[in-house]
Amino acid sequence: MIEDIPLFFDFGGTLVDTLEVTRKAFKQTLGTDYTPDQIKQMYKDASQKRMSMSLLTKYKVNPIKLAIKQKQLKVAQQEIFLDTIKLNDNVKETLNKIKAINPNLKLILVTQNPMMEDEDYSKEAMKKLFGKKHPFDQILAGEDKFNLIVHNFDPDVIAKGVFIGDLPNDVYIAEMLKIPCFGVTWGYSDENELKTPFIVDTIEELFEMVKDHIEDLKEEKDEEIEEIEFEDIELDSDNFELID
Repeated sequence: MIEDIPLFFDFGGTLVDTLEVTRKAFKQTLGTDYTPDQIKQMYKDASQKRMSMSLLTKYKVNPIKLAIKQKQLKVAQQEIFLDTIKLNDNVKETLNKIKAINPNLKLILVTQNPMMEDEDYSKEAMKKLFGKKHPFDQILAGEDKFNLIVHNFDPDVIAKGVFIGDLPNDVYIAEMLKIPCFGVTWGYSDENELKTPFIVDTIEELFEMVKDHIEDLKEEKDEEIEEIEFEDIELDSDNFELID
């Protein structure tokens, strides 16, 4: 019998488009209007380094101005996020279809989005995106996706899982967890940047790849059972009698 199978989903880029949120927040508070490509690269950099001084220099953000307006920027992000955020095409329908594939599947949202660390804000955001009921069994939010996963799941459960994300750092996290990463190309990275053999170009393909993963787990389980061999036991007929 196959136990819980976790599907670890990245949030920004994979499920929702947050480019416009970031662009508007920076323009409103710092007066800087970044292009979509610049923001995509910012997400890739920040997923590995957070917003360090080196990144501030790279993106020409005045650290003094940022320090002064940091609280204003946070408030702007929160307001714009709830006002602007929306699911990528067919995400809601596909997640519900995936959840129905197998009762052992557990959908886990794993995000570095600091706003999602606030439980009340997270509930409000998920309600905005999915309505009264969202498909996730658990939401993990924090600075380090790897630590969030290993601190909440046993290694044997993680080993059955898959990480689904759109950034090179997501692939790296999956490698550290020793599980496959399904790299989606509709987010903030292209196929060449996602160094994983499991590339997903459409949300419909994701559904099929999850089904294949379940089948692979079943086959592995069957092979394990076939490999079990029972030792030959010599029975002493004098020690027992057959009852007719």
